[in-house]
This record gives sequence, structure tokens and C-alpha cells, in this order.
Amino acid sequence: MIGRVHLTGDELTAASSAVAAVAIVGGYLGVRSANRNALKIAREERSSRRKEELDALKRTIYAQCLAALTALAAVSIEVSVSQGRTSPAVQQARIAALRQGLNAIQVAHNAVAELELIAPDLLRELADEALTGANKCTQQDGSAFARGIAKLRVAMRYDLQSISIPSPGELDRMVAIAMPKPSPEPES
Repeated sequence: MIGRVHLTGDELTAASSAVAAVAIVGGYLGVRSANRNALKIAREERSSRRKEELDALKRTIYAQCLAALTALAAVSIEVSVSQGRTSPAVQQARIAALRQGLNAIQVAHNAVAELELIAPDLLRELADEALTGANKCTQQDGSAFARGIAKLRVAMRYDLQSISIPSPGELDRMVAIAMPKPSPEPES
């Protein structure tokens, strides 16, 4: 037979207070741990959301830059085609093309400036190279622009995939392999 234990009122109060204190400390530690976990999850979600927003912004700016550079190259070709022709209709077309060219240059420079705000140094250099090629593009020679824009596209793709952008030499090699070779002129 188990003996009887008699607890006084003070002992019962002390025992219930001790149980309550342990419950309070346990509850505090549980809430603290839950708060830490919630804060950690919120930080990770915010970081992930910021990365997604930056990637979306980059995609938009990169696409606008490529479109502006391509439009500038097209206008540059149009201007070069009308050079040397003296008929009034051709001169009017040339003046219109020159106006379009000025607008295209401004749009391209603005697009490259936006790119420079978010892109790594190598992408900025490649955008400047493509801009120069677009400005000098002619119907007879668009190869500088074609190489420049191809290297820029590859670098942009790498950047959007969070992969280290290849060196300029490696980009040159990749583009040289990917670009079609001009077919030789048939001999007469």
C-alpha cells in the first residue's frame, strides 16, 4: 500500500505555480521559435520575390535594348542605300530616313542607358559594341552589328540564367561557330 501524502495549501499553491511557470517558459520558447521560423520564411520569400522582379525587369530592358539596336541597324541600312542618289524622290526618302535614324539613335542610346543601370560591366561593353555596329551598319556590311548583337544576346541569356558570362574571347569564339559563313561567289 502506498502511503498517503498530505500537501499543505502552500505546497499545493507552490506546485501549481511551478507547473504554470514551466508552461509559461515553454510557451514563450515555442512562440519565439515559431516567430524565428516565420521571420526566416518571410525573408526567403521576399528575397525570392526581389530576384524574380529583377529578372523580369532585366528581361524587359534586354528585349527593349535588342529591339532598339535592331531598329537602328535597319534605319542605318536604309540611309546607306539612299546615299549617292540624286533624284528628288530619293532625296525626300533619304531625309525621312535620316529623321528616323536620329530617332532610332536616341531610342537605342536610351535603351543602352537603361541596360547600363542593371547589367554587369561586360554586358554594358557588349551593348556599346552593338550600338556602334548598328550605327555603322550598311547593306554591304552588317557583319559588325551581327557579331555584336549575337554576342550581346548570348551574354544576356547567360546573365538571365544566373550563369557566369563567358569572357569576350569565348563569346567571339561561340558567335564565330554559330554565325553562318558567307557563301563564296560563283566563279565566271
